[in-house]
Amino acid sequence: MAVPIRKQSTAARVSAGSAQSKKPALTLVASRGRRWPAALGGFALLVVLAGMLGAAVFHTQLAERQLKIGELERSVNDERERFDELRYRRAELRSPVRLAGAAGDLGMVRGDTGTFAELDSWATARQLAAAGVIDDASRQVIINTDPLQQFSDVKRVSAGQP
Repeated sequence: MAVPIRKQSTAARVSAGSAQSKKPALTLVASRGRRWPAALGGFALLVVLAGMLGAAVFHTQLAERQLKIGELERSVNDERERFDELRYRRAELRSPVRLAGAAGDLGMVRGDTGTFAELDSWATARQLAAAGVIDDASRQVIINTDPLQQFSDVKRVSAGQP
C-alpha cells in the first residue's frame, strides 16, 4: 500500500537543518570527464577532410595533365601527317619523270653516249690547286695508290707552304 508523502513539519526541518550544519558544505566541481574520445574524433574528422581535399586536388591535377597529354598527342599526330605530306611532295619533286619533263621544258635533251672522259690525276690536282676547293664533290678524287705514297706526294707538293 502506498503512503502519500507529506510535507515535513517544522520540527523535522529544524532537526534536519542542525544535522546539515555538522556536514561540510557541498560545492560544484568540474568533473574530469573523458575528453580524449572527443579529441580523437575531431582529429579523425580532420584527417578524413584533409584526405578528401587532397584527393580532390590530385584528381584535378590528373585531369589537367591528361588534357595536356591529349593536346600534345594531337599536335604530334598533326606533325606526323604534315611530315608524310612533305615527304610525298619531295618524292614527287625528285621523281625522274618530273625531272625529265622539267629538263625538256628548259630545252635539254638526252645525251647520245654514256662514256666517261678520263683525266690525268696530276692535271686534276693542278686544277684543284689553282682553282681552290669549290664544293665537296671536288674533294672526292679517288687515286688508286698506296696511302703512304699519297702521303709522300702531298708532302712533296706542300714542302714549302705553311
